Amino acid sequence: MGADMPRPAPDLDVRDPKESKEPQVEIIPLGGLGEIGLNCMVLSCAGEMIVIDAGLMFPRPDQPGVDLVIPDFSFLKANEDRLRALILTHGHEDHIGALPFLMKELPGLPVYGTALTLALTRDRIREQMAPAPDYREIRPRDKATLGPFELEFIKVSHSILDGVGVAARTPAGTVVHTGDFKMDLSAPEEDRTDLYRFASYGEEGVLALLSDSTNSDMPGHSVSEKEVGRTLSRIFREAPGRIILACFASSLARIREIVKAAVLSERKVVFEGRSMTGNVRLAQDMGYLSIPPGVEIDFHETEDCEDEELVIVATGSQGEPLSALARMAHGEHRRVEVRGGDTIIFSARAIPGNETAISSLVNLFRHQGAKVVDPQAEIIHASGHGHVDELKLMLALTRPHYLIPVHGELRHLHRHREIAEELGMPRGRILLLADGQRVALSRDRSYKMCKAVRTGRRLVEGVRLGSPSDPVLNERRRLSENGVVAVTAALDSRTLEPLSLPKVSIQGVNYTDEDDLTLAAQEAAWDCCARYAKAFAKQDPPIPGTEPEELLRRLKGDVRAVFRQHINRRPVVLAQVMLMDPEAPPLPAEEAGGEG
Repeated sequence: MGADMPRPAPDLDVRDPKESKEPQVEIIPLGGLGEIGLNCMVLSCAGEMIVIDAGLMFPRPDQPGVDLVIPDFSFLKANEDRLRALILTHGHEDHIGALPFLMKELPGLPVYGTALTLALTRDRIREQMAPAPDYREIRPRDKATLGPFELEFIKVSHSILDGVGVAARTPAGTVVHTGDFKMDLSAPEEDRTDLYRFASYGEEGVLALLSDSTNSDMPGHSVSEKEVGRTLSRIFREAPGRIILACFASSLARIREIVKAAVLSERKVVFEGRSMTGNVRLAQDMGYLSIPPGVEIDFHETEDCEDEELVIVATGSQGEPLSALARMAHGEHRRVEVRGGDTIIFSARAIPGNETAISSLVNLFRHQGAKVVDPQAEIIHASGHGHVDELKLMLALTRPHYLIPVHGELRHLHRHREIAEELGMPRGRILLLADGQRVALSRDRSYKMCKAVRTGRRLVEGVRLGSPSDPVLNERRRLSENGVVAVTAALDSRTLEPLSLPKVSIQGVNYTDEDDLTLAAQEAAWDCCARYAKAFAKQDPPIPGTEPEELLRRLKGDVRAVFRQHINRRPVVLAQVMLMDPEAPPLPAEEAGGEG
């Protein structure tokens, strides 16, 4: 959020009480500003709205048990009658991954996207058992009119094929959303960013440019896929044994270069990993990927090949625990055993937060005698996001009155503002927004900040949706950080006096002297029960309880204090009280649970 733009109080209604006389278009980000992921942008004009992208994020390490993180769609649900469509710019998870959850909230909402983008959503819809959207397939330079929005879809180059930006003409002016883009002039013509259409809108006049900021801190120009292909060809020729290469399964432009390098070095290619094989099949069926006959083989055919003839392309470039690459590193892959002479290539940049997992795999591979090549050593990865020079070119082509940096952490948004200022754009025309903030742009080129809308994050755990403040999540964090201690006390059902030393079980707590700490916890629990029984005896008349809540509270506190005093930790303490009749005969063995 910009320092000069305080966040207003949240509100679900899109209308502002002070209506402007000039036509207005409102920009309302629900996700993707201040983080990488969760991309979801709303444009509102004349009481109608379109949404651009519905993306997710993957959970952080401090969110144990969480599968996915998605935007809070409360605002969209509250304005359901005003929504005209969802536009998907491309098929990456941070732009399409939340679509199934949105469809559960808004079934029947028209969804516009290119052929590959829509194809990639279908599996996600089936997996989440969500209602199928009303799909509307588009191609670059297609146009669509949705209420006050006259849309054109503009081809952009990215790390996945078939991406588009969106130009939206409105009564207030034209808003251009770049989507994720780079300026790879060496890409095949059908994959290049359509500079002409962006420039045409610049000639016509752009009220606001919403521009990708992901690589705003990277100087110069991004690496092209052609350069990556040349490096891979050289490595493939020089490698003495098998090549095992990991990249994103969605990086079809990279997979094209891998296939070319394999052909030039006379190697066969094997694809491994569910998402990898699925995306390759899909791309081949749709004509986005062509593999010459005889180049791709199945694993059972590798027995007839020498090591220097093989390239295995696998998932797992981010160190994902269940990926094909991770199973190879841990010796758990049923068809690939890593050995000396193998060359492992990480053809992807580490997503922040994954560095430790990747480093662990690298160490395992080196221990097994393999050579490891990563993007720091060779040009084997090309980002799909433009660097500084490309962001400047986009600004020069579109010449917007306002720049709204999108898709990036706060540092990326601020750096994008600095880039625009370097080109002479006044700071007052560069609007740094945060998720939930809402700015209204008028035809007279004025703007005003409106009351913010309700936004946030929802946590997906299987079929359950939670929130970051969910007490269950807080309890998991405590368990993961401090461990758990279970205390069971057997008490006389009449007097509440302890019948034996309470049992204490310690799990996940790091300590040196197990016996001493366990005994100290047992003694603290015994003393707590004895004090409670003494206080109970003074009641007139004593009223036995079934499981005294006050005693449970005291037990937890006293046992937790033992760990705090001995090892300065605060584990989660679970306490249980068993009320027993000491004069009752013991249960027969079979009724007490037998011997097993």
